[in-house]
Amino acid sequence: MAYIGFDPWRQQQVAAFKEMDDYEVGEITAKAWNSFTEWRRVQPVERCRVVEAMADILHRRRERIAEIMASEMGKPVTQGLAEADKCALLCRWYAKHAPQLLLSDRRNSSAAVSYVVHESQGIILGIMPWNFPFWQVFRFIVPAFAGGNAALLKHASAVPRSALEIEEIVQMAGFPEGLFRTLFASHSQVESIIADNRIRGVSLTGSTAAGKRIASVAGANLKKMVMELGGSDPFIVFADADIDRAVKAGVFSRFQNGGQSCIAAKRIIVHADVYDEFRTKFVSAVKALRCGDPLDPLTDVGPLVNAAAAEELERQLTLTIRSGARLLCGGRAGREHPALFIPAVVDEVADSSPLACEETFGPAAPLFRFRNPDEAVTMANTTPYGLGATIWTAGEKLATGIASAIETGTVAINGFVKSEPGLPFGGVKESGYGRELAAEGLFEFLNVKTISTFRP
Repeated sequence: MAYIGFDPWRQQQVAAFKEMDDYEVGEITAKAWNSFTEWRRVQPVERCRVVEAMADILHRRRERIAEIMASEMGKPVTQGLAEADKCALLCRWYAKHAPQLLLSDRRNSSAAVSYVVHESQGIILGIMPWNFPFWQVFRFIVPAFAGGNAALLKHASAVPRSALEIEEIVQMAGFPEGLFRTLFASHSQVESIIADNRIRGVSLTGSTAAGKRIASVAGANLKKMVMELGGSDPFIVFADADIDRAVKAGVFSRFQNGGQSCIAAKRIIVHADVYDEFRTKFVSAVKALRCGDPLDPLTDVGPLVNAAAAEELERQLTLTIRSGARLLCGGRAGREHPALFIPAVVDEVADSSPLACEETFGPAAPLFRFRNPDEAVTMANTTPYGLGATIWTAGEKLATGIASAIETGTVAINGFVKSEPGLPFGGVKESGYGRELAAEGLFEFLNVKTISTFRP
């Protein structure tokens, strides 16, 4: 498996790297372990100074970072700049809060003194996807570094420039040499890496199928995992909602990053009393989105990561229409830009059609009707996924009741689902397990050690 960067808008190769051989992977792993033994002895306050240094580097290189993402996976540059800024915000959050979070915690017990400490364990392997090629890596490496661990990255094969740019940022910040490296590894090598005793945990963001496959390997080797997998997030709009604000939030949530997001609003579920109004305004807003060159600052929706992704979304949309759905706008673009998909909206969607029951990874929004809260909850939960959900209503009691009934890791009320540094992020059911970000993400790959002293 070669690691090839391919510009989906210009349809040209921008980078290529061959797989590393077993010897090189072994040397990198050994160096990471040696650096870990040094890094774990550094006090949290000092570790976090280096973490914060990455924020300054990210800010200085934000335009370069945005260009890399645009050319490797089609992200519009304005969204790439925002992703770089979010990574910097993450670094600053952990730099500020991690030293306090890592203080020993005294507990009441039968002993004279008992306290709990969080200790680093070793190397954490990150297996990361292409859709947010910087953010998803940083939300794994930043808490790892703050907690005293080392990290190795097996990034998606489509974004090798992103992977190497991250490695350079880490080196520039002043971390010990080798504490973090990118691995251009094969699938079989990944299994061997996970089995290595120096690898103490695996963080994976990707498809549910990939999660199950890697989890079986990690389980066989008793390695802890954190997995953020697929999603089919419901976006529920009640009759008393602010329709204009809900439309704006729904369009952004569904179509940012070309719809290639696990936490996008993938099923728009609207109360029958306001369905027609919402549909009219939603379609109008979607038609106003600018599609085109991701390097153009005016572009809202660029190409999908490759032509194969556009073909898969076209398949899902075509089968959904054959099942009785009505196409209101959008669809596959012409041959000149084979990875481009014009934002699509469909209604009258059958429950058994692909846009209703499969995860979609692109700019297509199916609309559904509901008539009462119980029906909305049933529709929201009729999916194997449980990543996020959004509720729009003016009723606080209704919102909190629905939020409790929906089976997801995150619920947004009168907003949209997003991840941010100070809140734990993750899913349930086939959307994965474990949590990233905040204190919970910091502690996931640390040893929670209890120390008790008893009276003689």
